[in-house]
Amino acid sequence: PLHTCWLLLACILLFILILPSAPAWSSFSHTPLSWTSPHDPCYHPDGRPRHCLSEFINAAYGVPVDASHSLRVHDTDGNVTTLTDLHNPNNLTCWMAHAGHDTGDWVLTLPLGRRFEITYISLQFCNQEEPPDPISLSILKSMDYGRSWRPMQHYSSDCVVHFQQPAQTIAQTRHQETDALCSDPRPFQKQKGGAVLAFSALDGRPSSPDFDYSPTLQDWVTATDIRIPLTFVSPVQPPLAISDLQVGGRCKCNGHASRCRRDDTGRAVCVCEHHTAGPDCDVCADFYVDRPWHRATPTHPNPCVACECNGHSNKCRFSMEVFLQSGRKSGGVCQKCRHNTAGRHCQYCQNGYTRDHSKALSHRKACQPCQCHPVGAVGRWCNQTSGQCLCRDGVTGLRCNRCAPGYKQGKSPLRPCIRKSAKKDVEINSKNKETIELTAVCVCLVVLKVQVKGMERSGPWWQFSISVQVVFRTRSPSRVRRGPQSLWVPNRDLACGCPALHVGRTFLLIGAEDGERGWGPEESRLVADRSTLALQWREHWSPKLRAFRGQDKRGRCPSKSEHEPEKQLKNVRKLKSYERKSLFTWTSSVLVA
Repeated sequence: PLHTCWLLLACILLFILILPSAPAWSSFSHTPLSWTSPHDPCYHPDGRPRHCLSEFINAAYGVPVDASHSLRVHDTDGNVTTLTDLHNPNNLTCWMAHAGHDTGDWVLTLPLGRRFEITYISLQFCNQEEPPDPISLSILKSMDYGRSWRPMQHYSSDCVVHFQQPAQTIAQTRHQETDALCSDPRPFQKQKGGAVLAFSALDGRPSSPDFDYSPTLQDWVTATDIRIPLTFVSPVQPPLAISDLQVGGRCKCNGHASRCRRDDTGRAVCVCEHHTAGPDCDVCADFYVDRPWHRATPTHPNPCVACECNGHSNKCRFSMEVFLQSGRKSGGVCQKCRHNTAGRHCQYCQNGYTRDHSKALSHRKACQPCQCHPVGAVGRWCNQTSGQCLCRDGVTGLRCNRCAPGYKQGKSPLRPCIRKSAKKDVEINSKNKETIELTAVCVCLVVLKVQVKGMERSGPWWQFSISVQVVFRTRSPSRVRRGPQSLWVPNRDLACGCPALHVGRTFLLIGAEDGERGWGPEESRLVADRSTLALQWREHWSPKLRAFRGQDKRGRCPSKSEHEPEKQLKNVRKLKSYERKSLFTWTSSVLVA
C-alpha cells in the first residue's frame, strides 16, 4: 500500500541523514527520479489513468531561512542558507543561536513557496553532544503562506511545564490525530556530524494506514511554510549550533502528477495529468468538467472527463443540478454550440434547421436549413427530426410545395390552394363582387380609406395608428375626420383575423351597425370588430366610391330607418362571410405575433 511506502521511505530517510543531500532529488531544477517503467507513471501501459505521486524531495534545499529573536527586535539573521545548503558532514556549515544572558525564543521560519505534503522534518546539530538542557522546541506549519500558524509537534523535557500538556507519542483516538503532541526528544539520534532531532508527520496517527482515503490527514500534512521556535529557559553555554534543516515531502498534486517543476515566475507547479489543472492539480481543465473534481486514489484515479458536445463546441460548464438529475453521471452543459446546433450536448438543430440523417451527428453540416416553400408554408419553421414544414390549409408535402387532394392552385398568396368544389373566385374588379361591395356602402354606416401606420397591445385591445385618407361615409360630419386617428380592435377578434389589418398597407374599412357593436362604443374611440370588413385598397374603386358618396349626400342611398331590402342585407352578409373565410386562417398567426 502507498501509505506503507510513505512510512518506510520516511524511516529510511531518517536513518540515512548521514549521507550527503543529493541535488538530484533535493532540487526542482534537477532531473526527477527515474522510473523503472518506460510509460508515464500516471497511466497504465494500455493508456488507462492511474494514481501517481510526484517525486519525493527535500523541500528546504537551497531555500533561505529567516532567523529572528523574540526579545531582541534588532537581532535578526535573515536569509540564512547555512541551514539548507548541501549538507556535507566532513565540512559542516553551522548557524549559531547566540543566547547570551537572555531567555527567549529564536524563531526559524522556512517559506516553501507552495503547498507540500510533508513526510518528515529533521534538525541536525553541529556536534555529537545533545543540545544543552533545558530547552523546548516546537514545529509549526502554515497552510496560507504565513498568515496563520498551527502547531504540529512540541518537544520538551517537561511538557506539562512548557506546553501544559502531558508527554504523549501516539494519538489515542482519531479525533486527536490532528492535535500537536508533546514528547521528550532525548535521546537524540546520533549521526556523523552531530545529533539529529527527527519528526515524522504521520507517526502515531491512527488513520495513517488509510492516508490516501483520509482528507483529514491529507490536510494535516499540507504546509506552505514551516516555523521552529527554539526556547531557552536559561542562559546557554556554549551557544546552540545547527548545521542542517530538512523538510521531506512531495508537491501537493493530489495524485494527478508525477513531476513538479518551476514555472516562468520561479514558482513550483505540478505537471498535471488526467485533464486536471491548477498549481496543485486541484481543478478540472477547461472543457473537462463533465464530473466534479476529485483527488486521485490508488483504487480510483478520478480523471476529469470531457463534456460531450458532438464536436460542435469547445466550451462547457458544470451544472450540479444536471449532475444530480443524471444520477451523478454527467453534469456538463455545452455552451456556444456551432454549426446551427443547440441543446445540452449540441445534439439538436436550431429553429429553422433540420437534421440531415445522411451525415453523422458530429458532422459540421449535420443540420441543414428547412426547405419550406415561402407561400405554401407558415413561416420557416420545420420539424427538427423529419424536416416537415407547417403547411397552410389545403397545402401538403414535406416542403409544403403542392396542393392536397381535393384542392387546386389559387391566386392569393394567403390561400395558395382552394377547394375544387368551391365557387369560382371572383376578382376584386369583377362586376358581381364590385356590385356587392358598392351596394354594401349604402347599407353600412361608416366607409373609410385608411393607411395603417403601426399597432400595439393595450390590455384586451389592439391599438392601430392609422391615417384616414378619405371619408366616404360616416354618421355625422364630425364623427370621423381625415388625418391621424387611433383604431381600436378587440384582441379576441384580431386573433381570428377579423378584421385582417397589416401595418404599412392601405385598406377600405366598411363598418355595419350590428346592435351595440358599432364603430363608436365610446365617444373618443374608433372601433373595428369582427363585423367590420377590411379590404386591401384598389385604386380603381375610387371613382365609384366617390360616386356613391355623392348619391348618399343627395339622399339616394337607402338608410336603415327607411327600409332594408332583403337582397342588400344578403349581399352584405355574403361579402362578410367571404372576407372572413378567406382572411381568418392566413392572417391570424401574423397579427397575433
